[in-house]
Amino acid sequence: MKSHWQKSIAATLFLASIPLFAQDTPPKPPAPPQVQQIAPGLFQVGTVRLDKNKQTLSFPAHFHITEGLIEYLVVTTAGKLHESLLRTEAQPQHVQVSMLLLGAKAAPADQIQQLLEKPNLAIPGAPVEIELRWKAGGKERSVRIEELVLNKKTKGPMPKGSFVFNGSRVFEGTFIAQRDGSIVSLITDADAQFNNPHPGREDDENFTIAKDKVPPKDTAVEVLIRLVKPVEKPSEKPAAK
Repeated sequence: MKSHWQKSIAATLFLASIPLFAQDTPPKPPAPPQVQQIAPGLFQVGTVRLDKNKQTLSFPAHFHITEGLIEYLVVTTAGKLHESLLRTEAQPQHVQVSMLLLGAKAAPADQIQQLLEKPNLAIPGAPVEIELRWKAGGKERSVRIEELVLNKKTKGPMPKGSFVFNGSRVFEGTFIAQRDGSIVSLITDADAQFNNPHPGREDDENFTIAKDKVPPKDTAVEVLIRLVKPVEKPSEKPAAK
């Protein structure tokens, strides 16, 4: 008999594969991503590692641009490399499946459509924290990704805060994040999987790299994304009579 987690994996893979293909004349779909359990609560989806207990996923990447203007924080090697801090071989489809398995909910299609038309709207989706880990001088470095970004309007560092998993969108049967390679965006981009909800995202010339805080180009780095669960407020007890 399948466990609850095994059933969840099967259901998620099925649901995640549906929108990747046109419904009228669908091409032969590729094999669904393989979810391999490597330890209790620890799973591998392609190059993405999923930790169910810690509510995190992680994948390898490399620093790509180390100074100047940027619009993205993480893209694939097929993405907009000339505008991104990091590049990765990780596949957006695997990231998507991993986020769904953690219990994150992507934004509804109608809200994503509104975001395309009105970029200043609040980003819909699930809040996440993004951390980078790399080695420098034999020591482990660990920073929140926003610490490596400067806001030109405020002339200071990007404020500490969560990003949002909106999940990208499907257009004419194509999962756009997979096609374009956009994983984490600084500017409002409904086609990216994760978006920056903070001020300045409407300006594609607003963000620059804090070049004194980043290592040389091609430095290997681990991207760790943590799903932020809302804090449950204690229910109010009726006053004693």
